[in-house]
Parts: sequence; C-alpha cells; structure tokens
Amino acid sequence: MAKPSTGPNFLSLPTELRMHIAAEALEQHPLSGFHMVDAAPENGSRYILDTRYRPSANLSIRLVCRQFNIDFTRLAIQKTRFVLQKDAGSTVSTQSETILRDVKRLVVHYGPDTIAEWREFPFNKECLQLDELDMFMPLAEAPEYSELVGMFRRLRNVQRIRFLLCGDEQQARLRCCWLIGVMLKEDHYQRYDAPNAPNLESSWWSWSWSFNDNYSWVTFVAQEPKPVMVEEEYMMLVKPKLDEIMEATAGALG
Repeated sequence: MAKPSTGPNFLSLPTELRMHIAAEALEQHPLSGFHMVDAAPENGSRYILDTRYRPSANLSIRLVCRQFNIDFTRLAIQKTRFVLQKDAGSTVSTQSETILRDVKRLVVHYGPDTIAEWREFPFNKECLQLDELDMFMPLAEAPEYSELVGMFRRLRNVQRIRFLLCGDEQQARLRCCWLIGVMLKEDHYQRYDAPNAPNLESSWWSWSWSFNDNYSWVTFVAQEPKPVMVEEEYMMLVKPKLDEIMEATAGALG
C-alpha cells in the first residue's frame, strides 16, 4: 500500500508565498462579466453584460477548507469583478460596509441618471475604494457628456475608470475624442472663467484607448489634480493632449 505523502503541501508554504500564488490564481480576464454575441442590428454591439456571470466562481476558493476561508476571503473579494446591471444602486445599498471595503473591481451599466446622483464617491459610498470601475456603454445609448464630465471632476476613491464602447469603431473613436475634448473645455472654464474660479478638479485623469472591430476601450487613470497655474502655462500643458484629440478625430473621419 502506498504511504501518504509527508512532503510539504500548500498550507506549509510561507504565508506571503501562499497569498502571492492565490492572487495569481484569482486574476480574471479583462472581459470577465461580458458576453460576445452576434452584432445586434440596432446598435452593432458585439459585447453585452453577461447575465450568466456569477462572481461566486471566483469566490469559491473560500470553500476549500477552513484555512483557505481565513486566509483568502478578503483577497478573493478584492480580485473578483462584480457585475451590476441597471439597478446597480439598489444592489450596492443592500451590502454592508465591511463587504464594500474589500470590493475593488466593479462593472456597471452606464446610466446618466445613476452617475448624476454620485457626489464624491461611487454610489455615494465612501467605503468603496475601487481599483477598477468599468462602464458598459452601447453606442446606441448616447451619453450625457455633462453628467460624465461632472462625474470625472468630483469623483474620488477610484484609481481607474474604463469604458467599453461596443459597436462601430469610427463612432467609438469620435465619441472618445468628443468626451475628452469636453472634459478639457470644462476644466479650462472652471479654472479661469467660472464664478469663484479657480475651481479645481478632485482628480486629473490621463487616458489611453484601444480600438478594434468588436469593441473599444477608453481608459482613464486618476492622478493628482493639477495645481493652480497661469493660463498660458496651462495651455502649454494641454496642447499635446488637444493635438492628440484633433489627430484622432481627423483619423476617424478619414
């Protein structure tokens, strides 16, 4: 009869190493929570929010044994993408602050009415400190740029915001350029022309984008707000960004 192994096992590894291995195992695909479908005639979308997605699959590590539950519950929550449909606000409101503090990755269906209600924090929950906030925005749903710009100017506790724009690549490029242009225009107004100027943003946002035939990402990364500066210096700061937008717009119009 074979003797049971007496060699080292996973639980005998140093805690730091176990946490590192678990963190790698819990990483999800960037499109987790989305589902690819045939192009819908009304909006050209190839991706939609996946109603079959369940975070429980990534959280099941807690059920392996008591020690896993102790060691990895918080890590599993932090690494898991939670997908919220159009009733996202009511879903968040039912969760305890203890749970929400560990949530780091949210996917939500973009809705201007929802973000208009956000003040400084996502869903007005200061305990939510997100590494990633992904918003699904079908091109058929024209965004309210004023609400988006207001959200970017006041939002705190989010490190990265990413929009998944599904459908026509040209429309996605133009929409991205328009949004960023409106953001810069509003920032200039609030700094130099608005009543009680300068009114500084809560965060300054850098951006990048990626386009293909099926979907387009535009990603905003939070940075420290820019200090008060003379207008000429500010215009020199944003000129490369404006040039980039103009070039991208011209390319999209072809």
